[in-house]
Amino acid sequence: MSGEGEARISSRSRSIWLWQLVLTAAVVVLTLVLLVLSPDLLSTITIPLGIGMVIATTVVVMLVPWDRVSTRIVALIPFSGIVSIGALAWGSDLRMGFLWVFPLAWLATYYRIAWIGGLVLVAALIVLDAVTHQANTSASLRFTIVLLSLTFLAITINMESRKTGAATRLLRRQSARLEETIRRVRAQERRVNQMLNGLEAGIARVDRHGQLLAANDSYIALYGLDRRDLTQPGSSVEYDGHGGTALREAERPRARAARGERFTDERMWLFDAQGEWHTVNASTVDLVSGPGEPDVTMLIVTDVTAAEAAQQATRTMARTVSHELSNPLTAILGYTDLLLDDDALTDRQRERLELVEAAGQRMERLIADVLRAGGTAQPAEAPRRLVDLREVLTASAESFSPAARLGDVALEVAGGDPLPVMADAFRVRQVFDNLISNAVKYTPPTGEVSVTASADDREAVVVIRDSGIGIAADDLPLVFTDYFRAGTALESGTPGTGLGMGIARAIVEQHSGTLGIESTPGVGTTITLRMPLTDVTEADLGPTDTQQIRVVRGGDTKEST
Repeated sequence: MSGEGEARISSRSRSIWLWQLVLTAAVVVLTLVLLVLSPDLLSTITIPLGIGMVIATTVVVMLVPWDRVSTRIVALIPFSGIVSIGALAWGSDLRMGFLWVFPLAWLATYYRIAWIGGLVLVAALIVLDAVTHQANTSASLRFTIVLLSLTFLAITINMESRKTGAATRLLRRQSARLEETIRRVRAQERRVNQMLNGLEAGIARVDRHGQLLAANDSYIALYGLDRRDLTQPGSSVEYDGHGGTALREAERPRARAARGERFTDERMWLFDAQGEWHTVNASTVDLVSGPGEPDVTMLIVTDVTAAEAAQQATRTMARTVSHELSNPLTAILGYTDLLLDDDALTDRQRERLELVEAAGQRMERLIADVLRAGGTAQPAEAPRRLVDLREVLTASAESFSPAARLGDVALEVAGGDPLPVMADAFRVRQVFDNLISNAVKYTPPTGEVSVTASADDREAVVVIRDSGIGIAADDLPLVFTDYFRAGTALESGTPGTGLGMGIARAIVEQHSGTLGIESTPGVGTTITLRMPLTDVTEADLGPTDTQQIRVVRGGDTKEST
């Protein structure tokens, strides 16, 4: 602020000095001309007096600190000039009166019209006095011409000065607005740059010539660029595989973005100057260009090295665990087969051993699928066939009857008409096993789990409702996320992996179905599964018991129809 004030005050002083020095220079030049052409005029006392007054005024002007003087006081300078020039004009038969143009122009430039009128009045009185004393017709004519000419000239200067002042003020306002706009744009640009620099993904703007117009910190670090000169090549090299072949220039993401190509999450590998490999995904997005602006493409490069390593570790662990589980499972199934060959088994014992064998066979298939998929644990596609969803549901519920009895949980299964669907029966059973297992596992003793199946508008609807510990509202959106376990589940101390719900939903969606969940902590959870029905007759499904209801609690089993 102080620098701006000094510049403004200095400008004002220089302006005053300039006007006065110009007048003084004109007077000095005319004095020299008079010495040469009419030295006799200098014998008149008024001319040397006028010259002396101009010079004295100039000395005062150069010495006074005008920065601290009011505008009204400054107006005394042109008035002093009028008087000084009047003395010169009085002694030169008004021939030097035209010098009044200097103080009049000065006053007309910076002051209102009233000030000009006062200055003209002073000049008129001086000239009138000179004409009266000289009583010369020629002098009167010169008086009239000079005074009127200078008056109208001053008015014209004043009008133009006011227009110029208005234009100047307008330009200053526009300049202030422009500066404020530029300030806001720069502030917004800083905020955007800060946000972009905070992203882990590398982002760059590429023009059609392949030049980087801008890049965030992640992109610069990933490619080893010089942030002071983005035109220089980076130190990282792109490859088509880990330890593979370096990409040709035309195949590099930056060159492809320059050509305007669109691609999404294309995998490649970077080898940086530190000798480290990075697994990256590259994508492009077209940016909207204004009129006259060059076409620009945004290049997004995401370093997925850590995520890829984590996935690889998960796949390795899944393969290892699955392989290790297969050995004891083989032994369990072998001994189960030996026991089933014993003719001395009772019907009850044989039924239970068959349940163990069926569960072991399902586990054996799951392990085989995981090993075949390379440890991804993703549900594999299998041929679909006509399945009665109700039968699969009943079989799944029966397999959890022992667990329900041990936990003193009432497990009710209500079946209605057949529910024919085209499905992979093994995968659908996997869904029901996960859902009923959770319901029984997280329901406290004396609680209830009800399983119902029905048809609703060409859809099979299965509802599994329990009176268990429930799930908090904040955790509900995350229950289908891999490895997520709700807070209530963790607090209960019940073991679990957090994978079952995500696998269940994936299988249901593969069958064009939906899986929804509602829950209240301390009250219970309701899960609703929907799958499209298939148009078949009951005979196509074979004979089934369509009205069985089984209730199991604490070792007692009751059936009714």
